[in-house]
Amino acid sequence: MIRISLSSGEPLHLKPSPNRKFTGLRIPGSNLFSSDRAGQTIYLHLYKHHLFTLTLRQFQFAKTTQVITTEPNNWLRLEIPLCGRLSVISRDGKEILLEPGTYHLYDQPVFASNHAEGETCTYASLHFSPELLAGIGSDQAVGARQPGPVPKDLLEMLYDILKCPFQETLRDFYYANKVREILFAHMVSLPIVLPGELSPEQIAQMYEADRIMANNLDGKITIPELARRLGTNFVTLKKNYEKVFGIGLFPRLMQRKMEHIQLLLEKTNKPLKEIADLAGYQTLPGFINAFRKRFKVTPNDWRKERRGV
Repeated sequence: MIRISLSSGEPLHLKPSPNRKFTGLRIPGSNLFSSDRAGQTIYLHLYKHHLFTLTLRQFQFAKTTQVITTEPNNWLRLEIPLCGRLSVISRDGKEILLEPGTYHLYDQPVFASNHAEGETCTYASLHFSPELLAGIGSDQAVGARQPGPVPKDLLEMLYDILKCPFQETLRDFYYANKVREILFAHMVSLPIVLPGELSPEQIAQMYEADRIMANNLDGKITIPELARRLGTNFVTLKKNYEKVFGIGLFPRLMQRKMEHIQLLLEKTNKPLKEIADLAGYQTLPGFINAFRKRFKVTPNDWRKERRGV
């Protein structure tokens, strides 16, 4: 089990919590552990497999705090901040700062991290076992790497994990494939140059916008509300988002929503009304019309075609 303590050595005890009552970002099928006492909030979502481990960690402290994390093994980890800054202290004492839109691979099992006063930091970690790394069938070694821009397809695969629609054994199989796809996406990614006109803070803000959209495909948040949440305005949000992602906010939101609908139609037996509700459509006819307008076929006929019926 992951152990977390203050820099003073005082342990921060994580207790099992009911996952079904948790309303924030989560890993479907994971176990939830939390520590919630005066001045601090910690949530840890943990999904264990013999070849990999998935975690989603959230920290918030009332005052600037340094914590020490001890991983249960020395597996290579890929870490992606989704909200807030992840400040890690390396072996040589240097601070490694990651913001949304960046990631790194890390192999230090015990590390310190600094957390700013009142700031929520949420980050995902994918742990790769030596067996998984040995079985990828490539001569290219996979090891620690310095922070850099996260490839967009890699980020989408992580969002796929956080939206997994499957249960039990199928979920294991789905995650195992996604973890390998993420590892492959990292290995073949070309150097990325972030938009030079924007500051690192503005770029991180756009990745935060992207994460919020990916986690709210049900239409409960509008683009103006998204701008207000990020402390910017509608025009600036639209302009900067397109600079970072090469696509407009609304087209990207609709694209992601329709991709999720297609996944639910093809891979689950959920009725159309439930899928319409999950996608934020107020009526079933409205959902059917929107789907048919985009794909020139009804959702039911699309499902039959994909299943060879």
